[in-house]
Parts: sequence; C-alpha cells; structure tokens
Amino acid sequence: MTQVTTTGLGVSQLPQELIVRSSVPSDKKYNEYKPWLRHDFIYSCAYCTMSEAEAQAIRFTIDHYEPIKARPDLLGEYDNLMYCCDECNRRKGDRSPPADARANGWRFFRPDQDYWGQHFKRKGYRLESVSNTGEFSIDALDLNRLALRRLREIRERLTRCEDHIAEGILALRRFSIDRLPPHVKGAAVRYIGQAITMRGEIVDSIDRLLRQYARSPLLDVESGSELEARTQERQARMQKAEALFPGNWRAPRREHN
Repeated sequence: MTQVTTTGLGVSQLPQELIVRSSVPSDKKYNEYKPWLRHDFIYSCAYCTMSEAEAQAIRFTIDHYEPIKARPDLLGEYDNLMYCCDECNRRKGDRSPPADARANGWRFFRPDQDYWGQHFKRKGYRLESVSNTGEFSIDALDLNRLALRRLREIRERLTRCEDHIAEGILALRRFSIDRLPPHVKGAAVRYIGQAITMRGEIVDSIDRLLRQYARSPLLDVESGSELEARTQERQARMQKAEALFPGNWRAPRREHN
C-alpha cells in the first residue's frame, strides 16, 4: 500500500508529502511495472502532478529518471521509474545534467525523495522556484504552461466552493416544503409546476452543459506572444545554468552496431 510521509516543517510549506514506493518483483521488464507505478504515484504525473482523471486525452507513460542513454544499467530498476504524463516526458527527454551541476541542485525534482515545498511555491496559478532544483524543473518541463495554469485554477475553484456546495445540498435535502409559510408555500408549488412544463428547455440546457464540459480546455493549443516570451525566458535561464557548469547536459548518444 502507498504510504505518505511528512516532516515537521511549517504548514506554509505544505504539501510536504513524499511518495513511498511499493515492494515489487525484481524480474519484470520496466513496462510491466506500470500497475505499481500508477498506484504509488497516486495516478498522477511525478513532475506536474496532473492526475489521470484531469489529463483526459493526455497519455501517461513511464519515464526513466536517469535516461536510458545515460544509464542503461538502470533500465529495469523500479526506483528509477517515474509515472509521467506524456507532456512532461516529452519535455524531459534525455536531459542528464553533469555531476557538478547536480551537486549544486541543477537536476529534476523527484517526489519520492524531494519535498515539494523545499523547491517550489505558488504565486497565483504559477509556480516559482525556491531552489535550483525547482528552477531547473520549472524551466525544463515548462511547469507554467497554459494547461497547468488552467488546471491549478480549476482545482482552486473546486476546493473553494466544495464546502458551500455540500452545505447547500445537505440543507435542501433536509428541508421540507410543508415547513414553508402558507403564502410562500403556494409560490413554491407554482414554481415547481413551471419547472415541470419547462422540461424540454431544461433537457436542452443540460445537453449544452454536457458538451461544454466534454471539451477539454487542457488540450487547447497554446500560442501567441505569451508562449514565445515564456519560452525565451526559460531557455535563457537554462542556458545560464549550463554556462555555469560546462559539460554534456544530455545523455550521450550510443553507437548502434
């Protein structure tokens, strides 16, 4: 069973959970570990935290934290496997920072070893870094891409209104129309009658609502000046980090016989 561990750090730094990996058989091919990975990573991307339910049409894959080209010996090591959305996996690619850069924190965040609040903080719907690991992960994976900012907004709206919705529904379920004063009770009965006659309009409205929510805003193509500016900014920061620690930041290509 997946466990979650926490530290005694302040509440302001939450969430502080670490993913704890299950004990798994050692004789599997890496792609056979997917059921365990889904369970351990709570059906969510190790890097951007998007869940399978939220991802909708975005595919989930298995990522090798240390790329296969750099560490072929870790191909089937469960501790090197991450459950990852296709968007993050594609951006991560075969990036493999050199040792001196890693020693200074320039590496990818990993939720089974790193506490989120020690590397990231929220500012509105954007992530900001509080460490080199956070900055590198944000820039290399584009963790402020439009889809993720929209997802954070949706999450916040749902969290903010959940209590009010629950309270309202429970109140309505408990309330009896017979308890209304006579003059109000008559009006309520009339409104109920009007609602019944409006059944056709209500069905049409429901159809429109279903179509609206069937469309995934997370799959809208991001373009324009905001995307271009953000791309230039994060690439400039990454180039600055690479200049500080010269070396090969990607796994070397292997010769094929």
